[in-house]
Amino acid sequence: MHALPSGVITEVLPSGVKVLLEPLRDFSSVSVGIWVLTGSRDEPSAKAGVSHFIEHLVFKGTPSRTAKEIALGIDSLGGSINAFTSKEYTAFFARVLGESLGEAMNILGDITLNPLFQETDLAKERDVIIQEISMVEDTPDDLVHDLHAQEFWDGHELGRPILGTRQSLENMGRDDIRAFHRERYCAESIILTAAGAVDPQTMMDEANRVFGNVSSGSCPLRRSAPVSTPHLKIFTRDSEQVHFCLGMEGLPVDDERRYSLFLLNTILGGGMSSRLFQKIREEHGLAYSIYSYHSAFQDVGMLSVYCGTSAQRFTTALDLIREEILALAENRIPEEELAIAKRQVTGSMLLGLESTGNRMTQLARNEIYFQRQISPAEIEERIQTVSSAQILDVAESLLNPECRALTVIGPVREETLEGHWD
Repeated sequence: MHALPSGVITEVLPSGVKVLLEPLRDFSSVSVGIWVLTGSRDEPSAKAGVSHFIEHLVFKGTPSRTAKEIALGIDSLGGSINAFTSKEYTAFFARVLGESLGEAMNILGDITLNPLFQETDLAKERDVIIQEISMVEDTPDDLVHDLHAQEFWDGHELGRPILGTRQSLENMGRDDIRAFHRERYCAESIILTAAGAVDPQTMMDEANRVFGNVSSGSCPLRRSAPVSTPHLKIFTRDSEQVHFCLGMEGLPVDDERRYSLFLLNTILGGGMSSRLFQKIREEHGLAYSIYSYHSAFQDVGMLSVYCGTSAQRFTTALDLIREEILALAENRIPEEELAIAKRQVTGSMLLGLESTGNRMTQLARNEIYFQRQISPAEIEERIQTVSSAQILDVAESLLNPECRALTVIGPVREETLEGHWD
């Protein structure tokens, strides 16, 4: 085992699986995760949603455990277990007391590597996911983000919804799912992370036992970068509110300018003191929900503003949002406002690190995107050194009117935007 200056211990198992551990004193719990480097952008169109489908199905049983035994196994430890699928990876994780780390690893490893994929479970979970799709469709403030990505990266895998579609799910059989699992859930694609009350030797012993003989994959990732598509797309719907996303080019997750963008996003719409919140909600009372966010991926990014407002106030809100964006692209941030944003970003990061789950996740994301561990001290230092001139440079580069895209759901027609969108 190799210890980094940050206190993180790294190891590569004989099979090629990577292990990263962060033992933390004064914690009685440990969060442990299995990260598989495949997500919805890595799926062929005919199998759209297969990564998320697998995430559901692994909890339905293995040759040695039924679904109920999996649940009871974690509950009996007083712990919790969960999973999620993203565009670029799938994660399975548990939180237990440190003394139960070995048992939790055993359960996580079993469900991840040995799912049964029984036909009866496929039919039930397919119906469950279709209901999940329907739930998103009935929730426009969720749906607008999926539609926005779909239009922004038109025709590219990165723009597809993680859940897949009804058609792709209906056409996906057991052989398709097993083949995708066999190809992607391989040694080169698996990272194990744990943070908290982790005993390194216990973790390594269990990791070697469960993952020591994982086979190599037969289908390496071949990702292509999408090209953003400026657009105006309106999904007319008879609803009480208009929900819309205004999007612009962002930065890849490892771009050196990311710290400037963190602060730019915070100032624009990252909290209650942000310019958009103060202008749209506090000053004009146009919306309950208004915020900006940055979606960063391996090779691209998207900076977006979301707002939910009434049809009568839609164009007023849009005009004001565009004014605030233009102001950021044309003027330096006042030093006092920048100092507040820096404290907000660093404070949020440090508070988040009080969670073993967040620390475990940070270990994985650092390895996935940077192939090294970036310490909180390094992040804080990089944020503190960002100048208002650097933020302006990023703003001038990204907040370009020619690159903007607008996706709208609600009782709106294109003529509503005459004079408000060009």
